Amino acid sequence: MKKISVFALAFFAIFALASFGFAYDLTGNGYGAVQKARPSIAFVLTTWEKKGAEVTTEVTHSESEETVSESSAEDESGKSTKARAKTTAVTTEATYSEDIWTKIPDAQIVDKFQQQFVKQQFNVKSSDMARNIALAPSLAKTGVNPSDRAAVKKYAEKEGVNFVARGEVAVTSYMKVKGNKIKASLQIGVEVIDVNSGEVIAAFSNGVHTVATSKEVARNGGINKAAVIAARTLSEQVMEAWINAADNGSQFVVELRKMKSARSQKIPFEKALKGVVTINSQTQPAKDVVTYSVTFKGSKGDLGTAILEAIGDKPGFDEKSFDGPHDIDGKVVFEFLK
Repeated sequence: MKKISVFALAFFAIFALASFGFAYDLTGNGYGAVQKARPSIAFVLTTWEKKGAEVTTEVTHSESEETVSESSAEDESGKSTKARAKTTAVTTEATYSEDIWTKIPDAQIVDKFQQQFVKQQFNVKSSDMARNIALAPSLAKTGVNPSDRAAVKKYAEKEGVNFVARGEVAVTSYMKVKGNKIKASLQIGVEVIDVNSGEVIAAFSNGVHTVATSKEVARNGGINKAAVIAARTLSEQVMEAWINAADNGSQFVVELRKMKSARSQKIPFEKALKGVVTINSQTQPAKDVVTYSVTFKGSKGDLGTAILEAIGDKPGFDEKSFDGPHDIDGKVVFEFLK
């Protein structure tokens, strides 16, 4: 009995230490690798309803649309996620004018996105700001317009996040259907921007229909359903992109401007560039401009610093002759001053 007790105690001690070490690693207080590798994201998401969206009568009705609840939205999102997982090729610049649409102060879309991205181990930042934007009664009081991609990216840069999700769910119509119920039709469109590169790395667009005993319940059920499906799909896509970038590097654009000599300026710059990146392609949009599409493991700021370090103190690249890096229209820009 004593031997068994000692063995059991030893086994329990080893198990406890292993569990503690695993948890310690995940929190980043021990090894730190997992915590440091967690991508960060902010949200600029809103809810809209078309002005004058009154209840109209629908002649026929599909019985499959007669469920509105959070659980049904979760179930349907689980079935739909993989089928829609590649809906990323097309992005749209939807603009919601308050002449045609009414902004609904509603935080459901933000709540669902935050829950799902936290579940995927993202570091969700600026959650209070995200809720303020969602709950604002009008665009004028959001502080950042979700339809303005450049403004959203600038906001995300200030917040210091890796990604920002921007978009909206919109109620387009209501219809009276079988059983004296109301069907709400909604459209959701959300894209995720890589703040470093400025690229849209994931996008989701889908129509949703929900049926309930009133407009309000149908609308809320639709918002919940649409948000759950979109958040689950996008969180998986963005995490996949993050892991891929960590393994293979991210795409950036480097531009050299005001170049006067290929021999003394372009060739030394290009040699230094090749030492820190993989050059995928290059173009010369103007006589004195060369643009490079590159792959680099790290942030845009790290890329600029790495290029400067690689150039070093080469002749013609001193501070009075050479300037950069500057972030201009998403490009890492260097230029010659003389």
